[in-house]
Amino acid sequence: MKKTILFDEHLAAGGRMVDFAGWSLPVMYSSILEEHNAVRNAAGLFDISHMGEFLVEGKGAAELLASLIPTRMSKLTDGYSMYSCFPLPEGGVLDDLFIFRYSEERFYLVVNASRIEEDWNWLQEHCPEDVSITDLSDSTAKLDLQGPLSRRILTRVLEDKAVADLQRFQFTEVTWNDFRIMVSATGYTGESGYELYLNEAGAVALWQALLEAGEAEGLIPCGLGARDSLRLEAAYSLYGHELTDSVSPVEAGIGWLISSEGEYPGKSVLAAHKSGEAGRETVAFELTGRGIPREGYPVVLDGEEIGHVTSGCFSPTMQKGIGLARVKKGTTSIDKPISIMIRKKEVPAVRVRRPFYSFQPWK
Repeated sequence: MKKTILFDEHLAAGGRMVDFAGWSLPVMYSSILEEHNAVRNAAGLFDISHMGEFLVEGKGAAELLASLIPTRMSKLTDGYSMYSCFPLPEGGVLDDLFIFRYSEERFYLVVNASRIEEDWNWLQEHCPEDVSITDLSDSTAKLDLQGPLSRRILTRVLEDKAVADLQRFQFTEVTWNDFRIMVSATGYTGESGYELYLNEAGAVALWQALLEAGEAEGLIPCGLGARDSLRLEAAYSLYGHELTDSVSPVEAGIGWLISSEGEYPGKSVLAAHKSGEAGRETVAFELTGRGIPREGYPVVLDGEEIGHVTSGCFSPTMQKGIGLARVKKGTTSIDKPISIMIRKKEVPAVRVRRPFYSFQPWK
């Protein structure tokens, strides 16, 4: 398995290491519950250095990206980022990603660790002569500082007004200990927070400095377990669960990404799905009975299986089982009772509005 530059820091902090997309990463240090609650009430620090990063540059950079995503590129201005995806000609999703715009000719892409090779090949296949693409994944560390106290903690380490002034989805670059750090006011937890990108040579020092600066505020290192329960409470999609190469953005519940008037792969399929022809939809539900929903569990209505759970967990915030499920379109509605089959027993549930949890502003 691959190891991030912070591997020894995880072991020293008692991290319980697991295999995730071919990487040895901490699933937790103390407990998922403690780490989840730290992010909701104070702050948590995650090592997300397994993610992929590409730099796309050149006169045709904006045009290239516009031809590969369903989201209107004109909404993205210098110093801002946006979420989108790479749709396939058949309508499925190659990967979801974040796009950061430095300028009309320079963009930074962040992709899923399990899809780096596929994304790279896709970009190379469509890349014109006036665009260069650089894979920065192996040399880049990514630290996520998330939670309502994250701004207070980060500005003790990065004493730069540009960082303190960042608003959601904005990013900037600063210098710290001779390392350039891209600081983005984004995250995957449903909380206010930051994603920090820098050369891996500076990652250990930054990790230690952040933990020291935030110790009095309750900052603790957090693993993949809390990251998953946090993102699920925010109803964020996870590739391989809500999103796959056979599930369209509309079916996955992120049809709002489709706004481009230009040409891109799968446009006719996505337009048809958005106009009502999708046969499936992704819904949020919470259990009204006892149990924990897990991926793959059947969703039942009036004795008929109508779909399956794509992601599920016990929510520390709501104190109940919650999940996302892909079901036959039109079979459920908000507040309508359904059941989740758990260990061959129907456990009552109800469809609810997404997200389960809305983020708090910085304190």
